[in-house]
Amino acid sequence: MKMFKIFLYNLLFFILLISIVLGNREDTNVTNDGDIPDIEENNNVSEKNSTEEAWKFIEEGEYESSKDILKELINKNNENTEAWNLLGYIERQIQNFNKSLKYYNKALLLNPDYIPAHHYIAITYLEIGNLERAKHHLDKLDLLCLFGCEEFYNLEDAIAMYEKNNG
Repeated sequence: MKMFKIFLYNLLFFILLISIVLGNREDTNVTNDGDIPDIEENNNVSEKNSTEEAWKFIEEGEYESSKDILKELINKNNENTEAWNLLGYIERQIQNFNKSLKYYNKALLLNPDYIPAHHYIAITYLEIGNLERAKHHLDKLDLLCLFGCEEFYNLEDAIAMYEKNNG
């Protein structure tokens, strides 16, 4: 019986390994015509450049300019999670916590696994004194960051400091 279990485990491992290898294989029958522009990829590049530009304005404290860029992005693509998240960040920086929470929640509605939004919304909850909601998002980050991530550790430290200072 023990030998059968070992055989079965080895067989399952082999099947898993084969499925991973086959799943990662490129399809040689697909041709890539470089003359056909990938519109979606171009939109993603444009959105990435815009969010980088928005970040530059944020770092300079030019929140209104950054908000204009982000709102334009959202007008083009209402499902831009990063833009909603950055709007939340800006509103938190200027102490508009209700708007901030609204924007973070929109980002999380679009992508429940978006790590930056969980991090920033939890920080917002700490700033308004809602420790339980902050811990809720710490738990979410713990699940999303299987092997740990900067956002998880940063939030964990912020919650520890909050608890130390607010007994």
